[in-house]
This record gives sequence, C-alpha cells and structure tokens, in this order.
Amino acid sequence: MIVAAILFAWLQYVGGGPHARAIVTGACPIATFDGRPARMTQRAAEGAGFGDTVCDVRVPAQSKSVKLGVRPVPAPAHALRTIVVFGDTGCRILGPAVQACNDPVQWPFPVVAQSIAKVHPDLIVHVGDYFYRETPCPPLVGGCAGSPSGDKAASWYADWFTPGTPLFSVAPLVLARGNHEDCTRGSLGWTRYLEPSTAGRCQPMDAPFVAAFKGLRIVVFDSAIANDDRTIAANAAPLKQNFDAARALVSGPTWFVTHRPPYLNADENAAMGNDLDAFSAVIVGHIHLFAVMNNAPHAPMVINGIGGDNLDAASGAKLRSSLGPDGQSVSVNFGFAVYTRTAAGWDISLRNPNGAERARCVLTEGKPGTVRC
Repeated sequence: MIVAAILFAWLQYVGGGPHARAIVTGACPIATFDGRPARMTQRAAEGAGFGDTVCDVRVPAQSKSVKLGVRPVPAPAHALRTIVVFGDTGCRILGPAVQACNDPVQWPFPVVAQSIAKVHPDLIVHVGDYFYRETPCPPLVGGCAGSPSGDKAASWYADWFTPGTPLFSVAPLVLARGNHEDCTRGSLGWTRYLEPSTAGRCQPMDAPFVAAFKGLRIVVFDSAIANDDRTIAANAAPLKQNFDAARALVSGPTWFVTHRPPYLNADENAAMGNDLDAFSAVIVGHIHLFAVMNNAPHAPMVINGIGGDNLDAASGAKLRSSLGPDGQSVSVNFGFAVYTRTAAGWDISLRNPNGAERARCVLTEGKPGTVRC
C-alpha cells in the first residue's frame, strides 16, 4: 500500500454539512473524528494536468477533533462570533492583462491569508474567483515569471492552495463559486477540488445549499453563469428556480452568499423577484473593491471582492456616484473584512492586507436590515 503524502487539507461546508477534503499523492488517508477512524473516499483520481488525488469524508457535526492521517483540520463550527469574508483572490494572467504575481504588494493574497489566520475566526467565507492564471506569463515580464497557467493542478496550487494554506488550519470554509470557475474557465479545478457536490462533469449551475450554525444560516448560491450587462433568456428559468430554492432555506437570521452582486447584475435582478427580501444580508464579491448597498425592501448587500486580484478603480468611481449615501463606503483597496457578532447584527471591520483596520461598518438585522459605514 502506498502511503499518502498530504499536500493540502481543509474542512469545507457543502450541502450535506461539513466535509473534510485532502489533496494527496498516493492513497487516501484514514480520517479520525475524536479518535474514531473513518475511511475517506476518493473524490477525484489523477488525470491530465492533475497529478494528485482528491479525498473526501463527511464529518459529524459535533466532532471536536478532526484529523486526516496525522494532519489536523479545524472542527465544525457552531456558534459564530467572528467571520472573515473576502474573495477574488487569484493572480490575473490573461493575455495582455498581467498582474505581478511575484510581488506581494501587487498580488497580496499570500499576505492576506497570513493576516486572516492571525484573526483566528470561527468561519471563513470566500465569495468566489480562485483561478486567474489562464494564459502563460508573457516573455520578459518579470512580475509573473515562472508562473504556471491553464486549468490544471499547478495553477490551482499557485492561485489558491499554496497561498491559502494558512487559512486551512484555523477555521472551516464556506466557498462560493465565481465566474472564473464556470464551465469555460476554471471548471476542471473547481469540480475536482471545491465544488460542493460530487466531483464529475461541470454543471452550469450548482443548486443552492445551506450551512447552518447557531443563530445564523448561510445560503450559498451559484451565480457563475449570470450575465452582468444583459439578460440571457436561457438563464432565466434556472436562476429563478434556484432563487426560489434559496428562499425556502431561510430560517431566522440568514445570509445569502454568492459571487455576482444580484442588485447590480442583469440576469439575477430579473430572476430574483422578492426572494432576497427574506434574508438578513447579501454577501458578494466579483467587483474588486469593498462597498455596501442598502436596497429596501431587499436585504442590504456588502461587496467583498478585495482578496488579491487587480482592483477595480473604474467601478469604484461609478459606485461612489451611483450609490448615494452608501457611496462613502466604497474602498478600492486590498484586504479582507472581519464580521463580529453583536446583539443587533454584525460589526464589519475592513482590514488592509497586513490586518490593520481601514474602516468600520455596522450591519443591522431586520426586515429589511441596514448596513452603514
């Protein structure tokens, strides 16, 4: 029997509750929950561009100690006091659009991940877009020299798993799918490593699922196919079906977590009806900045797309003028957001990559709630 070398291991919420996953070379390790052994199943075997094996096991929600082989991973969360939210983390290499992946100032996600780990949150929420190294680094461009490219293991390791390693040992993860993980871009890595359902052929849209905690439910919604600028007829029915399914998962304070901002997206806005009115907050990424939007009677929205990919100064200027009083919240800076539970909702501390506070907002739960900075 070949003993596995564990490359990466983490705990992730999926539709069936918490699951532990590992990327290994060799056979899947044995998991232990509070000392009791459990067999991991092979989620994905070696294949073209992916010389690793992916293993998975469902974790009993009450487990206090979880190990994959000898590698500990965080236990499932229960009452949430502190949640870190961020997204849009990969290093962009797409044709002439080249980010300096080797420069921690120009691509700060490795620094961001280290700073998040120092917070020791109860839960980490990523709002999508992990894979950005789509084409080779152009010759003579030193900022990304040596970078892998294409939807394969080396690119996923470089964009997400290696820099994200500090996160995996401190808190369980809730992971939304971004448009960079749709079926035309990073779907091979997404379906293999992170997709909440069983690995297999790429699905244009995954069904919504809920991660339930004491005092908060988080509904994760796949908006990867939704078109930002115009409605696509073929998207209307599946989006509407999933919005209705997401609404049915609301019970008490509930966040709607997705990638594309529904109030600013043509497809989502046309399909959502009043389904988002039932939620406490809408937590999104996609636009590479931080901003809030109050849109009564819908739930307030927070954009958290600041994890590492090139910032979106042009959208920042537009939002400052179009959001009215909420425009003062717009911050076109790298970092992450720390959400801390209060009696009325959540305090949001906007941090820079090194973890220093840049600004503070207050999310108040209600029907609808509000978010003010």
